[in-house]
Order: sequence, then C-alpha cells, then structure tokens
Amino acid sequence: MLAILYLIIAIFFGTQLIRFLIPDIRRLYVGIASDTNTIERVPTMLFLLPAGTLIGLLLTSWVTYFLAYIMYPYIPADTANLLPANIVSMCIFAYLACLFWQRCFLRNYRESQKPGFKKLPGFNRHPGSIVFYLTSILLVLSAVGFVYFYTCYTHGNDVRLGFSIFSDFSPHVAITSGFGNGSNFPTQYPHFAGDNIQYHFMFYFLTGNLEALGLPLVWAINLPSILCMGSALTLLGTLAVLLSARRGAFFFAPLLVLFRSAWNVFNQFSELKKVPGATFSSVIESITKQSSWYGYTIRDEWGIWAINVYANQRHLAMGVGLVLVFIFLFLPHFRRMFLHLSRMKGAGAKAKRFFASREAWVARKQDPLHPWGSVILASLIAVAMPFFHGSCLICALLVLFGMAIFSEFRLGYAVVAAVSVISASVQAWFFAGGASNVASFKYNFGFVIPELAGKEKAGIGTVFSSLGTIADYLFKMGFLTVILTAALFIGLLVYELVKKKNPYRPVLLLAFAIPMVFAFFCQVSLEVLANHKFIQVSFILFDILIAGFLANLLALPLKLRKGEEVSESEDEEAPEKGLTKKAFIPIQIASAAVCLCLTFGLTATGISEWCIYYNLNTHDGGYVELHPDAQIVDWLDKNTGEDDIFLTPMWSVNDFFLSGRRVYYGWPYFAWSAGHDTETRQINYQWLLCGCNGNIDEFRRYCNEMGIRYIILTDDYYGNTETADYYYPEFFEENLTEMIRFDDGTAIYRI
Repeated sequence: MLAILYLIIAIFFGTQLIRFLIPDIRRLYVGIASDTNTIERVPTMLFLLPAGTLIGLLLTSWVTYFLAYIMYPYIPADTANLLPANIVSMCIFAYLACLFWQRCFLRNYRESQKPGFKKLPGFNRHPGSIVFYLTSILLVLSAVGFVYFYTCYTHGNDVRLGFSIFSDFSPHVAITSGFGNGSNFPTQYPHFAGDNIQYHFMFYFLTGNLEALGLPLVWAINLPSILCMGSALTLLGTLAVLLSARRGAFFFAPLLVLFRSAWNVFNQFSELKKVPGATFSSVIESITKQSSWYGYTIRDEWGIWAINVYANQRHLAMGVGLVLVFIFLFLPHFRRMFLHLSRMKGAGAKAKRFFASREAWVARKQDPLHPWGSVILASLIAVAMPFFHGSCLICALLVLFGMAIFSEFRLGYAVVAAVSVISASVQAWFFAGGASNVASFKYNFGFVIPELAGKEKAGIGTVFSSLGTIADYLFKMGFLTVILTAALFIGLLVYELVKKKNPYRPVLLLAFAIPMVFAFFCQVSLEVLANHKFIQVSFILFDILIAGFLANLLALPLKLRKGEEVSESEDEEAPEKGLTKKAFIPIQIASAAVCLCLTFGLTATGISEWCIYYNLNTHDGGYVELHPDAQIVDWLDKNTGEDDIFLTPMWSVNDFFLSGRRVYYGWPYFAWSAGHDTETRQINYQWLLCGCNGNIDEFRRYCNEMGIRYIILTDDYYGNTETADYYYPEFFEENLTEMIRFDDGTAIYRI
C-alpha cells in the first residue's frame, strides 16, 4: 500500500538525515549525560529512530504539501489530487535517504581507517537491558494505541468518535477528509470557508495524505498519532536516562505523562468521604465509575489536562516530540558552559569565559559534536514546524532562550531563532494573510485563574501580590509535580555545588519552566485557555527530572563499584562510590517504599482520569457515529466540485464533512479560537438563511462572491436558537432548483 510505503520512506529519510548531519550520536549522548558511563546503557536507536520518525514525517509532509499546491492547477480532473505530488515526493526522499546512507557508510569507514581512531562506547547489549527497553516501549505503545483507538475506531463500515473528543475533534476529521477526499488548495478552514486558514493544520494534511494514499480514515489518523506520541515518549524516557544515569527513568518518564499528577482525586476522595454512609470501598467505586471530568480547578470539567487532550489534539504529541529533539541537539553546549566555568579560577576568569570567550558565541574549532550539523537539522525543523504546531515551536524557542543564556555556541541558538521567526512569518502570510491573523502576542496576566480576572494591566506590585494565588493554582493543578520540581531544583543545586559537580541540571529546570511562566503573562490567541499547552509542555519536561529521581530512589543506595575506569573525555565526571553491602538492604527497602508512595501520589489523579476516559467513551452510547457510505457523502463525491462551498446548519460534526467539502459557517467556536471573525460572519450567515430578506438576486450575488454553490435544507436548523428564527426553507424551495432529496428529508439545492 502506498500509504505504508510513504511512512517507511519518511522514517528512513529522517533517520539518515540525522546520521548525515550528526555523525556520532554517541558523542551527543556524552555531551548530555550526567554520568558518561550511562551511555553504555542507552541504545543509539532510542534517539535515532523516534527523532528520525518525527523529523521524517515533518519534512516529507511539508514538502509534499507544497508540491501538491504547485501541481494542483495542472492535474487532470480524473487524477487523484495528491498522487502526482506523492510520487515526486517519495522519489525525492527515497533518493536522498539512500544518498545520505551511502555517504554515512563511506564516512564511517574512512574514519575507522584513520590512525589512532577510537570509537566511543556503544550500547552494552545485556539481555536484561534489551528486555527492559523492549518491554517498556511495548507497554507505552499499547497504552498510546488504546488512547487513540478507544475514541476513534471503526464499527462495521462506520467511524465512531468517542464522546470526550467528538466536538473538538470534528474539524480534524474535516481537514483530513478535505485532503483525503477533497481538494483543499489554497487551504481553508472547513468550518469557515473563504477566509484562508489560521490553524496549524499540517499534521492533518499528513493524515489526509495517508487517506488519499489508501489508508482508511481511522488508520490514517491513528497510525501517525501513535508513531508521533510513541516517539515523543521514547525521547522523553531517553533524555531522563541520560540526565539521571538510571535506566529505570526510561519507564517512569512516559508513565508520569500518561498519568498526570494533580490534587483532584485527593480532594474528590475527601469530599466523597464526607457523604453520610460513605465507606472506603464506596468512595473508590464512585471514583472509578464516574463519567464526567472532575471540576476542581477552572476548566478541569473540560478535561484539558487529562489524557483526553492527547486523544483530542493529535498534533500535540508531534509538537512535544520536536521540542525534545531541539533540547537533545543543544543540551551538550549548555552542559559544556557549566563544565568549563567550574575549571576557571576567579570571578574575572569565569565572567570572561561566560561573556567574552569565543566558545560562548561561536562553535569550537574541530568540535567532535559537529555543532553546525545540529544547527542545520534544528533549522530544518524550525522551517517546517510553524503550521504543524505553532505553540510547541514557541515553547521550543522559549526553552532554547533559557538554555542559550547559560550556554556555549549562542550563535547556533540565534540562527535557529531567526529561521523560526522568518519561516513562521512567511507561512503566516502565505496561509492566513499575515502573522497577526495567526498569533498576536499581548500582555495578559493570570492565565484563566478567576481570582486574577480583570488584572490584564497588572503592575509589578500586583504580580508579586498574586504569586501566592498562582502557586496555589499550580499546586492544585500539578500537586507533586510542582512540589518535586521545586525540591529537585533546590536539592540538585545544593548537592552539585557542594560536591563540585556540574550544576547544569537544576539550571535546566529553570529553562523548562519558561513556557509555564510565559502562559501566565502573555496571550497568543483569542482563546487564553489555549495557553494551557505552554504549561503542559513545561510539566512534561519537569517529568524528565522527576522520573530520574524516582529511578534513583529505586537504585539507592549504590553498590560499591569496583574497578571503575576513568574516561579520557573532557566532558566526563568521575563516578561516585556507594554504600557498603551491610547498609544496602534496609536503605534499599526504605527508598523503594518512598518511591512507590511518590509514584502513587504522582499518578493517582491520572489513574482516576483514565477511568473517566474509559467510562465517558464506553461503547454503549459513548460515541458519535459517522457513516462514510452515507447517501450524502456518495452524492457529494459524484456530483459536486471539490472546491464547492455549502450553506449548511452550524454543524460541528456530520457525515457531510467526510466528503471533503467545506461549509460557509460551521460550529463557530473552532473558527473563533483559531482567530477568524465569526461575529461578522454570523450576521451574514443569518442574513443568508432568510434569503437576504427575500431578495433572490442579492442572495445569488453574495453566494457567488463567497463561492457558495449549494444550500442544504434540513430540520437541523431548528435545533439551534441562532438559526431557527432566520431559516425560511420556503424561500429556497420556491427560488432554487432541488438537486436531490435524501431518505431523511435532507435536500440539496443548487444556487
């Protein structure tokens, strides 16, 4: 099948591009790891394959889109719209992948033949390590597969969308079908046709392209979702292992993302316990059988922090994964600065190294890390990323900004930042008519905290006086994640300064926190709640260090090491010796018990939310059903143009959207939150529903101006107060030609 071939080529290209630009991934591991001996416990493929998957899907989809855009006017009517672009794209990327593979093979061979060649330690293929990593990855993929297929699956010939996602997920289905079955060039928002597109839609071009290449709709959406989230969680676990020197962190990091920490379930337990006659078992039963999100903090009742957000926003996992790739590429330069500052004697020498040294601003000469390869790779990601997930690109730039302050090779950061801004601006102009239509950064203090409402122009005094309110909100929303992050920052900083070790990890936590801080001071879109993604990304990054802490608790105390070898790497730090065997067992038991208690506290709310997710989307009525073989879908496909726009009820989800056609005014929340002027269009929409006050000539003129070719008459108009009083079907029945009337009474009239 062409869709599977496309995915294979994309992943192969991504992995070979990384190998070509970063000749030695083991060197990258050395530059990141807190203990260089750790790299022997981490397979190269744990970075190469997931990062290659994300980068390959990103770049191949981006190039394929623009090839299709260029070719579209020249494609014959009887030819599939995306097929020519896909053929060219797959040939280009297959050739490039093979070329990169060949160059890497020859380069590695020449390097190995040089006198004095010394290869960095590879992965120690111990059976236990292999089983651990494979088991962890299989568990993660199983959990991710369940999350995605439980709310988007097929039943017979029908597509079912879980109740917890169907509303917000409906534009994703529409965009996917717009490319898979229609022709959305120039691209427009399916629920708001005729006004460009201001939403980061490219992931759904990928899913639509896979549908066009033969995958069923459900698989076209779910398969890349699983690949991207599986890749993101694998990168998260790999980074946790490198920073903590504990293999167990590879399991804990994805666990903490899938089962979030919050005070919700503990507060709920306390409330239920107060009910007369309540017992422990009855409270647990109530929690496990609930089918609505527990509203503890503002908008918790929408499930915006729960596992549901990943099922709803399929493009989020790809964005998070790419943020992690950025961190991998630049973290060695960040760590190096602290390492070399520790070797400087005196404040003056340290200040000179930090501010005025060559290495602080430009790449080292003959650097084995090949820093410009990393910059080129990061720049390629930055070029393609804005309309895959613009918010995550902003998160990446915020984290990189924090890292750049304390890093060597700041020029590399500046190049990536400049490329990001230029690419985002050009694409915003191309897709949406201007950057201000996509994102407008403005000061807005307080996020969605009710107590801080109306303080948009808060001064510095108000900000400081409100820190307690923000801390209380973060505690409720993040609980142990917030507590442990703060404790780890202080504890790691003190420990590493006292032990005279490299203190880059606690400072890295500050960089990870910048997106969260940004969310409380800046509003990017009309919907301030959209800032939750900035907070969520920070919390995911915090989980890296927390996972390492939990893994170290399980490994405490360290067994006394024998025969340790001292590395010749300039970036290596000497390992510490542990406790004697006599003290090992009781402390090990105690630390394991603490680890289990903390893990329960960190995941309890997540576990309760998985119960809600399961109950809310039970197969007995917990879904909305779409019918790809519905009469309206078949008729639209055979009798209307792919660019035709329809006047319809304010549908959010309907069989209609499976045809790939667009509507003049669908459910307005989607378009409003993306930045479209829904208020003006609603007025015009209601004017159209009454036939422009009974003026057929004016009605036809305006419809022709907006590209509206058909109107669908159905009783669905009467189900909405904003349309019921304006809808006059008799006017259209008298003045327009009926094209077809379906069994349910729905009719389509040509304008």
